[in-house]
Amino acid sequence: MIVIKILGLIFWLAAVPFCMGLNFMPLFKERFKSAGAVFAAGYILFFVALEIVGIPVVLFTVYHGFTTFVRWFTPIILALSVTGVLVMLWEKKRGQVLFPEGFGRLREASPEEKFMMVLFLILVGFQMYMSFTRASFDGDDAYYGVQAVIAQQMDALYRVNPYTGRSAPLDVRHALALFPVWEAYIGRMCGIHATIVAHSIAPFILIPLTYVLYYQIGKVLLDGKERLLPVFMILIALWQLFGNISIYTTETFFLTRTWQGKSFAGNFVIPAVLWIFLCLFASKGNADEILIAPKGMKNKENWSKWPEHKGIGEKGFWILLACLNLAGGASSSLAILLSCMMTVGLGLLFAIRERRFGILIKTGFSCVPGGIYVLLYLSLTHGIFVP
Repeated sequence: MIVIKILGLIFWLAAVPFCMGLNFMPLFKERFKSAGAVFAAGYILFFVALEIVGIPVVLFTVYHGFTTFVRWFTPIILALSVTGVLVMLWEKKRGQVLFPEGFGRLREASPEEKFMMVLFLILVGFQMYMSFTRASFDGDDAYYGVQAVIAQQMDALYRVNPYTGRSAPLDVRHALALFPVWEAYIGRMCGIHATIVAHSIAPFILIPLTYVLYYQIGKVLLDGKERLLPVFMILIALWQLFGNISIYTTETFFLTRTWQGKSFAGNFVIPAVLWIFLCLFASKGNADEILIAPKGMKNKENWSKWPEHKGIGEKGFWILLACLNLAGGASSSLAILLSCMMTVGLGLLFAIRERRFGILIKTGFSCVPGGIYVLLYLSLTHGIFVP
């Protein structure tokens, strides 16, 4: 029975998101394709589906809300996973290399690099071990953790007061942040109590997911100097370990409140915005000509006609950014506001650097999903819309 539950966790927390992320790979330039990028993109799409399916169910389903959510959400994410696999097979049939790097970089690494990477993995393993064996509890568990338990045991979504256990009007302040519903869903599909999912299982997926994202950031920042990546990751791991200088830092949330939406917002959603814009910045400009322009195509006029550089990779990251600006709402309503503000600010810098007004238009469109979310939240909290 335990083996079946472990296999279920691997399927729903690793295999399904990874297959969903494969849908984005044809939209990325070759230099940005990697298993880590697939995994990060898959979780963004996973939480987009969570919001699109979950919000209508929360607002309009009073009884048996969680069962209704499971019936709709499960086939949608499975369909997206199957679509991702079909995309991968189609790309392979066309002769495209899905993961250009493969394990070549690891084989070519020097002994020093391998040692540093092993040291980084030890640090990550230590963090996961401590999160599992020394799980901390705080006042927010009385709300967020209990909402996941209520979803499992009372089949209700945000319509039971977690402090009293009695029926209550829809909690409009938290109704659009569905992170506890995700934990309840994983527990339902694997036959595990929601509290165990939150405190014991979530760190085993959310901590590695965060470092996968930082690894993608490091690859862009250290382009051409990949030998420094292990050192970069060790510094990030040490920063997380010793960042508990107050109860409000993202590092504190990362290791002591990993299962809460606010931790996911600070440690995944915000860094993901930076990752996407770093890729966008790296995919344009003269530096890109030097790094990946084919031989004989150094002239910018000719280089722009090369099929590899007709905005394919750029389009993929703009779409992913639009998804992120909705997916962040699963963690916290504030995450949407922060990610959209960062999108506008970084998009403005990008447009100034490239001297292209069209970038501002793309920035605006990428904020549309988040803007709709914010308008819905304001209408709920101010009594304009009463479900």
